[in-house]
Amino acid sequence: MSVLEKRKKTSPAEKKKGHTSSNPRVRLAAVEKLDDPDELVEVACTDESPRVRLTAVSRLTADALLERVARQAESLDARLVAVERLFSQRVVADLLKEPDNVELISMCFSKISDRRIIESIAEDPAYSATVRRMAVEYFADESYLSEVAQTAEPERKSDEAVQAFVDVYGGGLRGVRAIGRFKRSEKALKALGTVARQGGETGGLAVEYLCSALGSGNPKLVDCASDELAQLEDSDLVDCVIRALDNPNLREPIREVLGRIGTPEARAALGINGPAH
Repeated sequence: MSVLEKRKKTSPAEKKKGHTSSNPRVRLAAVEKLDDPDELVEVACTDESPRVRLTAVSRLTADALLERVARQAESLDARLVAVERLFSQRVVADLLKEPDNVELISMCFSKISDRRIIESIAEDPAYSATVRRMAVEYFADESYLSEVAQTAEPERKSDEAVQAFVDVYGGGLRGVRAIGRFKRSEKALKALGTVARQGGETGGLAVEYLCSALGSGNPKLVDCASDELAQLEDSDLVDCVIRALDNPNLREPIREVLGRIGTPEARAALGINGPAH
């Protein structure tokens, strides 16, 4: 048997070892070529690397497989992406009977456009009171989300996790818009803050979402958005905040944020001369 024939015969095993390697780069390369749907589901549900598990989710297309990830994945980001990729609105609606996480609930509702399904959720006691009220109001009252948001202390997403989430939606502005869809949660606002501080066009869009969150009826979301904006130092990003003064509904909270930022540009926009003390 030639060396080439041996390599051909061992390559499937090598591929199988690849997605279980201790090296995340090796796992990522293997997952990009992995064809077994059950193994992709397993990786999506259990891999510790955000980029690896989200790549696995992105390679799944069947609703039955995506539903498994949405229900079983250990990491929230994989569950969110799985819901985003689901086609059947009824499958998405059924997922709402279980989740108690604000981002997951928001993503599920964002996928449902069939009014009949929304009405059935509102009337079905199998859903929690919070989910039923949200179905009735179509997210009209953001305060409904505060009940869910109090279940756990928000954690700041790592730069790697945020970037992986942005990339799985095509990267750039498209990825930031995906995070912006969850802006009714503190975790999403913290993720937007991470993106904002990276600057550039995506950072500017993240700042716009954070500024809009200052108009929320939920004080916790307003405080969280304010805290993220107050950390900005880049002059271009501060200019994005200043432009939000044009919105009369945001003028007062924006002025408070600019006072916290305290850069020369921010102070000038407030009509304050001289350096900050």
